[in-house]
Amino acid sequence: MIKAVLFDFGGVLTESGKSGFVNETVAQLYGQDPAGFDIGNWHYRLRRGQIDIDSLFTELNAKYGKQVTKEMFVELADADLKRSNQVYDLAAKLRAMGIRTGILSNIFSVNAHSLRQKGFYNGFDPIVLSCDEGCAKPDKELYDKAIDQLGIDPHEILFIDDQDKCIGPAEAMGMYTVKAESPDQIVSDTLQIIRTVNGGDIA
Repeated sequence: MIKAVLFDFGGVLTESGKSGFVNETVAQLYGQDPAGFDIGNWHYRLRRGQIDIDSLFTELNAKYGKQVTKEMFVELADADLKRSNQVYDLAAKLRAMGIRTGILSNIFSVNAHSLRQKGFYNGFDPIVLSCDEGCAKPDKELYDKAIDQLGIDPHEILFIDDQDKCIGPAEAMGMYTVKAESPDQIVSDTLQIIRTVNGGDIA
């Protein structure tokens, strides 16, 4: 019986924000080619909340002779956000069916703050964010934290993500999974799995 569905954010609840999005955004701010630009270890530590994003821009500003700020980063990142209304509608339908919906996402704290303010997380519980927890997908610890907050077994959870490396740990723990490719496909595959596992018809 599936009792909860966990959604990744970028590439699932939004059609933007897929793998490489942060690196591309920062490269754009510095007028660099994303193909040859890599914030590497900075990205690793930022999404785990180990450092503040101001440290990144202090170093990059000195390197490239720019005055980029975290506010400029958030503004550009938010401008590219394309909310997937079909997937948000799916989440609302699931809640109406008595199935809990949560978010399990790798994200920088500055972006998470902006998304909270703009209501992107409204209706979801729990909201498990890498920057708050000190670990990030595909670290098993982040999945464990989501399971603990839900208070149910992994085989009662369906997890949706757009990256294979993030789906693998969920499957290993016993969760049902959907690999996100498009809003239509996310909705179709999620409802089909719930029909199969929970039984009954879903309009």
